[in-house]
Amino acid sequence: MKRPFFLLVLLPAALFGQFHRAEQDREIRYWLLDPASHQFRISHDFTVTRVGQRSVHSFVRKGSAVSPDARMIDLDTGKQLKTYTVAGKAVNALGYYPEPVDPDSVAVQGDLEHPIGEGQSTRIRVEETYTDSVGYTTENGELVWKRTLGRPINFVTLPPEWMLTLVNTPAVITVDSEGRLTMRFTNTRNGELSIVIRARKRPEARAR
Repeated sequence: MKRPFFLLVLLPAALFGQFHRAEQDREIRYWLLDPASHQFRISHDFTVTRVGQRSVHSFVRKGSAVSPDARMIDLDTGKQLKTYTVAGKAVNALGYYPEPVDPDSVAVQGDLEHPIGEGQSTRIRVEETYTDSVGYTTENGELVWKRTLGRPINFVTLPPEWMLTLVNTPAVITVDSEGRLTMRFTNTRNGELSIVIRARKRPEARAR
């Protein structure tokens, strides 16, 4: 029985322009690392406007572990924030967010240089490495990455020298300057996309 394979179009990555600052909260990028490590990198930007807010947070999904090298950058100043992990209980105590998180959950916290003032905002970039031994595995020589994606625009890049064998959701395929294949998923639903990606090492890589 053949497995489904969806491929919309192959386009040069340069055709994708930059989005306006206010729209960047809609986008997230994933870079899959060596599947033997079960790790992938994540990067996303967001704007903070809440008056008096002194710290910002990136919430770690249950089942994933964040590496100590996580960092946050204030894009308006170029400065890196002091960054560390905190429990959900500590985040809830700050009262910044309308819905409380699981008290036992984990978040990456970055401390702002100054609290947000009236009429001010700041733009933050988050860069993290996650380990997920359940969602990122290998089966019969193929890497398998399973994850739900909630952002309207989601990019997933394969490791170097890996080629796509299956993706269960339509995607726009591009190739970056290093020859890595990237999938762009657009989520127009109210809910999340459940993504399954399979890839295999290119023949020339396996022959080495």
